[in-house]
Amino acid sequence: MMRRISARRTGRHGERGFALLEIIVAFVILTLGLGAILTGIAFAVRSDDRTQGGRVALRVAQSRLEAAGITEPLVPGRREGHAANLYRWRETITPVRVGLEQPELRGVKPGPTAPDPGIASFWVEVVVQAPDGIISSLSGLKLAPEPKQ
Repeated sequence: MMRRISARRTGRHGERGFALLEIIVAFVILTLGLGAILTGIAFAVRSDDRTQGGRVALRVAQSRLEAAGITEPLVPGRREGHAANLYRWRETITPVRVGLEQPELRGVKPGPTAPDPGIASFWVEVVVQAPDGIISSLSGLKLAPEPKQ
């Protein structure tokens, strides 16, 4: 009878240690899993912030391009500034000389040709840099009345 009692006690003691080992392994696996999940979440948040910064920079560039010639005159040169004290923008305005198609190419006798003197054309390029270094650039051809001399 003594052997049975000692065998039972030994078996129970071994099972208790095994349960503790299972719990420790489960916590290690849980910790690794949660670490991987939190790393993924942190990466997603950083990526979203970067995308949002790029979107705002693109909107600033679009706004500057649309305002060129409307709120500010189209004058050849370069302008720089800040938007919301975070986004740096640079606007370059270059005059574009637009001529008519050569008459000899259309089968017409050559003669004096000139574009309409009342309209000037400008190439406007806007570059915006976000705080995190993302650069957005937009450009387009703008038409404006010729300045009167």
